[in-house]
Amino acid sequence: MSDAPVLVGRAPRPADGPLAGHTDLVLRAVLPAKLRTPAIQCCGASFRPFFFISSASLRLCVSLTLALLLLSTLSAQTDAERQLETAVYRETVLGDVPSAITIYRDLLTQKAVPRSIAARALWQLGLCQEKLGQRRDAHATYSRLSRDFAAETAIAAQARGKLANWTDYLPRPRNLRFEEGEGGKMPFGWFVPEKGSGELAELRRKGCRSNGGCAVVVTPATPFTPDAVANLMQSFLATAYRGKTVRLRAWVRVEGVGPGDRAQMWLRVDRPNGRVGFEENMDGHPVRSAEWTSCEIVGEIDADAQFIAFGVRSIGRGRVWVDEVSFDIVPEEQVNAVRTAIAQKYPRDTSMTEFRFSGAEAVATVRKATPQGVFTLVETSRDTWERGEEGWKLSTREPLSREYQTLAPDPDLVRTLADEIRQQALPINGLDSFRATKGCLAVHRAEMSDGAGEHVLAAAGIPQWVLDLHNVPAASPLARWLAEPHLFHGQPATIAGHCDSLVFLEASAPLKN
Repeated sequence: MSDAPVLVGRAPRPADGPLAGHTDLVLRAVLPAKLRTPAIQCCGASFRPFFFISSASLRLCVSLTLALLLLSTLSAQTDAERQLETAVYRETVLGDVPSAITIYRDLLTQKAVPRSIAARALWQLGLCQEKLGQRRDAHATYSRLSRDFAAETAIAAQARGKLANWTDYLPRPRNLRFEEGEGGKMPFGWFVPEKGSGELAELRRKGCRSNGGCAVVVTPATPFTPDAVANLMQSFLATAYRGKTVRLRAWVRVEGVGPGDRAQMWLRVDRPNGRVGFEENMDGHPVRSAEWTSCEIVGEIDADAQFIAFGVRSIGRGRVWVDEVSFDIVPEEQVNAVRTAIAQKYPRDTSMTEFRFSGAEAVATVRKATPQGVFTLVETSRDTWERGEEGWKLSTREPLSREYQTLAPDPDLVRTLADEIRQQALPINGLDSFRATKGCLAVHRAEMSDGAGEHVLAAAGIPQWVLDLHNVPAASPLARWLAEPHLFHGQPATIAGHCDSLVFLEASAPLKN
């Protein structure tokens, strides 16, 4: 490896514009005579340097790129703003609320509309729906705004304020068997959010699976898109269901026109501040059959749930028939019996953190902890179990995470190490250089655990420093600590023996000039 001096510096920080405030932290080495690309070894890993163009070329490149982006989006943005202004004028000045609603909905179907304009269109749409007495539609619109446009903080906060003061919500679902209502009209107690002209769902008395009524859901006739969606749904207060396991069932069939036509039953829990709790939409196993098909969703309602919404989506050009909907609380003894039966199939080092089941299928999120010396390897996975003739069997396992954990060090030891680092380390200022043949790099981030090696090094309180390991007294606590394995970058590693110098950087601190 090259014996070239290692330099720590930073890229130019733009004073204004879209790149303002962004600084790239870099660690680079002066190239040796033969122009070989040097590398810095950090706990067994190799870090190659970055190469930079001049700041003038960088500014020119950024300026040209931004100009092209501006030219490509200006016309679409101007058109979207014009449509929004037209809709607001029709709504507030002319009083033509239905026409305004049509424009707002058209805006929301356009892919190139800036998110700020789409959020305003949703807000105005909700206000229009309230003016027309469409309270359920308005609630669904405000929920979508607070959930999907949370980054538009001001208007999303207004939507959350609307939802927080919503008082006329039903305590439970109604008309699940489609016994109430007039044939050919929207089923009583159900609604289709953001519907266009005409009804996208109708109550039927013939062609049903049951002897009572059923519903038919169709997608908008125009404009046609392959993934057009109509959504027959209900929403109600979650108070009576918090912390309980519920089961949603329905019989569904698809009267298809094209190969992409399908039906998907769904269930969603809305939590405070636009957050989503339990959610399932059968995206992985939609219904495509023309025969009546039984659908079931089982899930646990979050303890802080505000509203529960469920329904059936018709996707494509076909028609979806829905019958015999039910929504019940699963008895606790049934849930516990299944949970216990599956938990007994795991070894002692594996614990279950989440669990839900739906009749013949159960999904468990599990945590496996394997001791490895002073560390513990923690692996989490989502396991799907299926009930067969011989009981529950594991069908699929989806790894979720894999990390090492360790106990936090003794506070007195941390203070001792911090004192030694302050005495022996050299602060890095600007482009000061130092010589190293095997350098280790440790970058500390605020979210790191107390047991991380970077967290211990950060206790010295120096944002950037370098330590020559040859100068550390062999019998000192710092030398012993450097010779022991610790977690660096989430992996067990030992600094002593791998490096002759240690560079420390605090990720949240800007480099000094």
